[in-house]
Amino acid sequence: MSTVSVIGGGPAGSTFAARMAQLGHHVVLLERESFPRRRLGESLSPGVLPLLAMTGARAAVEAVGFRKVRTVRVCWDNGEEVRDDPREQGLIVDRGMFDRLLLDRARALGVRVVQPALMCSTHHQGGRWLVEATAPDGPVTFEADFVADARGRDMRARTRRWTGARTLALHAYWRGAGLPTEPRIEAGEEAWYWAVPLPDGTCNTLLFVDARRFRVGGEGTLTDRFLNLLGRSTLMADGGAAEMIAPPSAIDATAYIDEACASTMSLKLGDAALALDPLSSSGVQKAIQGALSAAIVANTLMRRPELGETALQFHRSGLDEASQRHRSWAAGHYGRVAAKGGGPFWQSRAADAVAEETPAPPRPDPAGKILASCGVMLSHEAEFVELPCIEGEFVALKQAVCHPALDGPLAFLGGREVAPLLRRLPAGVTPHELARAWSDSMPHGQATAIADWMLDRGLLVAQEGAL
Repeated sequence: MSTVSVIGGGPAGSTFAARMAQLGHHVVLLERESFPRRRLGESLSPGVLPLLAMTGARAAVEAVGFRKVRTVRVCWDNGEEVRDDPREQGLIVDRGMFDRLLLDRARALGVRVVQPALMCSTHHQGGRWLVEATAPDGPVTFEADFVADARGRDMRARTRRWTGARTLALHAYWRGAGLPTEPRIEAGEEAWYWAVPLPDGTCNTLLFVDARRFRVGGEGTLTDRFLNLLGRSTLMADGGAAEMIAPPSAIDATAYIDEACASTMSLKLGDAALALDPLSSSGVQKAIQGALSAAIVANTLMRRPELGETALQFHRSGLDEASQRHRSWAAGHYGRVAAKGGGPFWQSRAADAVAEETPAPPRPDPAGKILASCGVMLSHEAEFVELPCIEGEFVALKQAVCHPALDGPLAFLGGREVAPLLRRLPAGVTPHELARAWSDSMPHGQATAIADWMLDRGLLVAQEGAL
């Protein structure tokens, strides 16, 4: 049995450790701090709970009864509006309790947790890692086959590439009357603001400012400057009777990607590998999602080393794609304020926005109107490539299809492999006949939906001369 060392017990580290234990590895997790402890990221996006089901942590999180988010008050480029989610998919959590629940789930799956533990060193010895740490009971030393670094924003990392404008997050917790009762997001002149009412009755106010300009300009203490900026927003308009629990803190909130995020014997997880622009509000979700896929990568590296390069390519490309996708999304939202007269703060963050989207290639008429009784064929613009994908508990190379109407190579659709369906395309078959043929390996309704989707995207077109 392989031994895996996980350094860091936040959402990424705990989830990775739990999943590796499920995959049959012996896992030792080292966490520096005692839980519970305060941590930013109390507002969780809707995709978090479904991901937690993979390790069995969802039930424990739902049982606590964290507050569900129904409405968010937003003041951005078009004045104030209330965004309503009738399904209440988002959560506001006590991160100390949330993180402890995930760590407890890892323990329940057999992970050995050493907490608090101060890391001393990790270095190669005889083809394995020698891990050394100190704990209250004394030194902790063991050998590991694999090391996962989930220590978050280690500002000493020299392999980090910034992917967004340098941003500083200033935050403080408040208690008292008049605090916001629902999440609030607001665009200011040279900052944007976020208020998160927490389960214990306190409220976290966050200000995101340009790191360089904030450090260079301005006078007074951090508290003075924080209050001055906060006073330019409406977050605390009704909070005259509230008071700060402690002085404000400042942390780097710049988006980045670590270019040394993977090797055959180690991976970086969560914020150690990738940090998104805070505007996305999905850092915790991405950390958990990345940890789940990283566990499959690590399992492949250890048990199927012949697929090592494929697994590493999958890990790196996944981080690159997530970074670029969120970067473009955030730039678009910054650009909306920049277009309404926003100054340097907004303009610098809108730099990645695409000024003019490339028009989508024309699609054929809907299948039901023209192609229902016509023979179809694979588009001449479609081509097949090999793509690293998750298949069960391992990363494997699968055939994928490329087409100008797709965002990228497509290997699976509705859980079904796409390439085998298209490579076995009978000549002259109609869409209905095609769906019936595919029904041998999937429900007829799914086969029909996949055929219609391919027609709509232009992967399948009318056979030459059929119209």
